[in-house]
Amino acid sequence: MKWNIERKYIRVGLIALGVIVLAILFNYSLQNNKEMANVKATIQGTLSPIVMGCILAYLLTPFLHFFEDYCFLPLGRLLFKSEQTLAKRKNFARGMSILCTMLLLLVVVVGGLYLVIPQVYQSLSKIVTDAPTYYDEVQKWVESLNPEKSEISRYLLLGVDQVYTQALNYLNKSILPNMDKIVAGITSGIMGGLKILLNVVLSLIISIYVMAGKENLISVAKKMIYSIFSIEHANTILDGMRYAGKVFGGFVNGKIIDSFIIGGICYVFMVIVGFEYAVLISIVIGVTNIIPYFGPFIGGIPSVLILLMVNPKQGIIFAIFVLILQQVDGNIIGPIVLGDRLKLSSMWILLSILIGGGFFGVIGMILGAPCFACLYTFISTISKRKLDKKNLPTETDVYYDIERIVKEDGACVVIQNKTRRIEEKKVPEEAPKQND
Repeated sequence: MKWNIERKYIRVGLIALGVIVLAILFNYSLQNNKEMANVKATIQGTLSPIVMGCILAYLLTPFLHFFEDYCFLPLGRLLFKSEQTLAKRKNFARGMSILCTMLLLLVVVVGGLYLVIPQVYQSLSKIVTDAPTYYDEVQKWVESLNPEKSEISRYLLLGVDQVYTQALNYLNKSILPNMDKIVAGITSGIMGGLKILLNVVLSLIISIYVMAGKENLISVAKKMIYSIFSIEHANTILDGMRYAGKVFGGFVNGKIIDSFIIGGICYVFMVIVGFEYAVLISIVIGVTNIIPYFGPFIGGIPSVLILLMVNPKQGIIFAIFVLILQQVDGNIIGPIVLGDRLKLSSMWILLSILIGGGFFGVIGMILGAPCFACLYTFISTISKRKLDKKNLPTETDVYYDIERIVKEDGACVVIQNKTRRIEEKKVPEEAPKQND
């Protein structure tokens, strides 16, 4: 006997099976937290070089295209003139472009570290060495406020003494007696550093393979999407992926350029006015500027505090400079470099940063806005298509005055409420399909 099972019942059964499996896994994870944590760590350790390699290849693709289009494809036409050597020409251009791209990355990273790390180390060493001097200066400044006449100055002095005493107690009671544990931690840290180095090397190798065969990988992904989904849904997914790539690429690359400009302006200003720790503070300001909205405060507050310890006047001047710099960045530099790539209101961007930071930390704060922009566009596209099928308006402004929509005599009636007057606007429904 042959069983004829409709396709919709198979789909419902698979969904029910998936829900049951997910429920069992969720219950197991609640009862076995340690084992699930180990599994999670194993998965992260395995996938991290792959993910980092793909991200690195994605960020380096514009440089790869530049070397291909403007350098090695023209050179390949000169070296391989026959049409039969077209494959050799493409392989030559791709291989040389990858080599130049990786050399450019190596020069930028090594050169940047060679120039920056010594100065950052000197700045941090100077902060640690001069910490007692800074403490004495702050204490003298607080004492100069005349504690006998000022309650605020007396509380400030007590707070400074308490912080300094707690720091000494922590050093004498927690750090020094546990030096053996610290040494063991350093040893494990060295092993962790070697593992990180291995992951970096693997990420570079994977990025090279991704850049070498990115067209083939994209073709395979499209083939799988069209084989699984309907043509209409597959086209929608591909459109969404193209938009996501455009948003992520433009936002991330633009933010990196914008932050580099802001850090450079900060460094030039600090060198001109003669402030200390110019390299360290400029790096902090530039790196934290990648985070929208909250980045300037995350980087500006500790930088101002460092300069306040050195010289209160420098700290106040730098705080004013940071406020002006962020206004210039938000109104001039940012729009020029980034443009309106996200196409989101400030409220949505702020909400996406808070949610992303709450779940994924700093990475979530950086990528929360572009991820939310992609999700917002996906939902908006689906909504517009659904409204088009119902022959309803797709413009958002139209719905501001709509009170409700009802059907009367085969047509949708949009009832609008403007200045307490009821207006009716008939919207024709989609014509019924004729049966063949």
